[in-house]
Amino acid sequence: MSLSHAECHALAPLVEEWFARDAEESDVVRALTTGLPAPVHHPAALARRRLTDKLPPEPIRRDRIPRRMLECAECCAPDYTDALVDGHCAPCRGEPPAPARRALLPAALVRARATAIRQELERTRT
Repeated sequence: MSLSHAECHALAPLVEEWFARDAEESDVVRALTTGLPAPVHHPAALARRRLTDKLPPEPIRRDRIPRRMLECAECCAPDYTDALVDGHCAPCRGEPPAPARRALLPAALVRARATAIRQELERTRT
């Protein structure tokens, strides 16, 4: 596939988007060259289409991972995983409760979902 200087210049932002999504040069080359038809009538259009259609997903950044909630092993109160020590919340460990945080889900919904997961695990073990 041969491209003119102007065509390469026009396609450069699309390739830069691939690199911004942590793609390697080999990923771009593979996306552009795998399974090429013979002959290629419009190389720039084919390259543009492949760079757009096969664009990899945005990488997951550590700062965007949602925090997970679990239940306390003793009182079944929902809490964030970093607040549970050995599966117990601060009040069950005898510590003062942490300042209230905005809950992502109502406690009843978390309990119901946890019960459903436990039941499903029990069902699949047998």
